Amino acid sequence: MDYSTFNINNFFIKKDSTLPELKYQLTQHTMEQYNITPDMLENVAVTFSMTEADSGLYRVANAAANLVVNNNRPEYPDEVQYTLMYRFKLSQTAKAGRYEASFTVDFLGDNCGKIGLPVNGNINIIISDSLTKTTVV
Repeated sequence: MDYSTFNINNFFIKKDSTLPELKYQLTQHTMEQYNITPDMLENVAVTFSMTEADSGLYRVANAAANLVVNNNRPEYPDEVQYTLMYRFKLSQTAKAGRYEASFTVDFLGDNCGKIGLPVNGNINIIISDSLTKTTVV
């Protein structure tokens, strides 16, 4: 797999880091393709899962994630309105390697159902070795 070019489904983070947050944009195209309306996104539960690419073992299983709504769209109409976000915990980035991840959006209330994102494939997460490790005392 070639990681030399930018791809929205590739995410890089250093070992023993919690930042940057993983962000996955819910595009207008995806919303139209799967008939997701803004009112459906008012009552959702978002989770995040990540497995080791080689073994398939879960490193993160159904952890709570966030749906961030961009309310500045009237000023910046080209901006994406909805973004799924996950902030890693230190223990989740303790092992360098390649991982596969996805978000699940559970629609609650009248719009019961769920969708896994990305729909085609996974997000490739590369945790690379870090030169430093700090400990807060």
